Amino acid sequence: MQAKVLDFERGGGASAAEEARRWVARIDAGDLSATERQQLKDWLAEDSSHARLLDEHALIWAAASQASFAPASARPAARRSSQRPWVWGGAAATGLALALCLMVLRPWQADDDTNFAASHSTAVGQQHVVLLPDGSRTELNAASSLGVAYGGQRRRVVLERGVGLFDVAKDKNRPFEVLVGNTVVRAVGTRFLVQKHRDGSVEVTVYEGVVELRKADAPESKGEQPLRLGIGQVALDQAQQTLLSTAKPGELERKLAWQQGRIVFDDSSLAAALEEVNRYSSEPIELTDPALQQMRISGAFATTDVAVFLRSLEQGFGLKVRQHQGRWLISRG
Repeated sequence: MQAKVLDFERGGGASAAEEARRWVARIDAGDLSATERQQLKDWLAEDSSHARLLDEHALIWAAASQASFAPASARPAARRSSQRPWVWGGAAATGLALALCLMVLRPWQADDDTNFAASHSTAVGQQHVVLLPDGSRTELNAASSLGVAYGGQRRRVVLERGVGLFDVAKDKNRPFEVLVGNTVVRAVGTRFLVQKHRDGSVEVTVYEGVVELRKADAPESKGEQPLRLGIGQVALDQAQQTLLSTAKPGELERKLAWQQGRIVFDDSSLAAALEEVNRYSSEPIELTDPALQQMRISGAFATTDVAVFLRSLEQGFGLKVRQHQGRWLISRG
C-alpha cells in the first residue's frame, strides 16, 4: 500500500529534487518494502544526478534534525533495527538520514556482519578528519564523501567522490577495503591516497606499506591476481585498463599539499588543475574550449584564494577569464 501511495504522490510531474526529498523522508520513516527498494533503484538508474540529489537532501534532513539526534543507546527501541546491529555514533556520523540512505543504496552494507555504519561529507573548501572505530584515520579533502561499514570480518569504506588519505591500523584478520566505483583497494596496515576523478577513473598513491587493486565485479574465487602497489607507486584505474607508474620527485608531497592549504601544479594539464581548484571555488570554473584541456601549467596557490589562480591564468598563460551566471568561464585570450 505504501508503494502505491508513493507512486500517486509522484504523479509524473515531480522534480528530481522533490523526489529526492520524498525518498529521504520515506527512508527515515522506517524499513522499505521490497517493492519500494526496487522503485528507489529504478529512480536512481534513471539519471546519474539522482544519487547526488539524494545524498544532498539527506544531509539537509540530517542537519534539520541534528538537535534531537542521539546515540543508539539513547534512542527508543522502536527506532532500532531488529535485524542488524547498526551503531550510530553522534560524532562519527554526518547525519542519521544520509547513513540510512547509504544502507538502502549500497548493497555491500546490507550485511549481517556489519556492526558500525556512518557517513561523512565535506563541502567545497572544507576538509575533515575521520577517526574510525579501529584506530584507522581518514583525511577527506574538500568536496568529498565517504561511507563506512565495519564488521567482524572486514573493514570497508566507500569513497563516493573526491579525495581521501587513508592511514590504516593493522589488523591481519580484517582487511581494510576502499570501494570506489568498480575499483577495490585493499590493505591490512598502510597509508595511501585515493582520488575519484570526474571521468570515473580512480587514482591510488601508496605512501607506506602495500595495497592491492582489483575490480569489484571480478569474483575473487576465480583466482585472478590483484595488482600490488608498493611505496611510491601510483595506479590510475580506468574502465578498460590500469596504468602503473612510479611517483616523480616531489610528486608525493605535491599530492598532499592540500593538507597545508595549498595546491601545487607541476606540468599538470589544465583540466586536472581545474578539477582540483574547483574543490575550493564557490563558483564552478569551466573551459569553453575543450582544446584547452591538455594545456600544461605549473604553479602554487593557496586553497583560500581562487582569485589568484584565475589571475595567473590570464597574466601568466594568456587566457581570458570571465564571470557568467554564477560560473567562471575560461577561454583563449
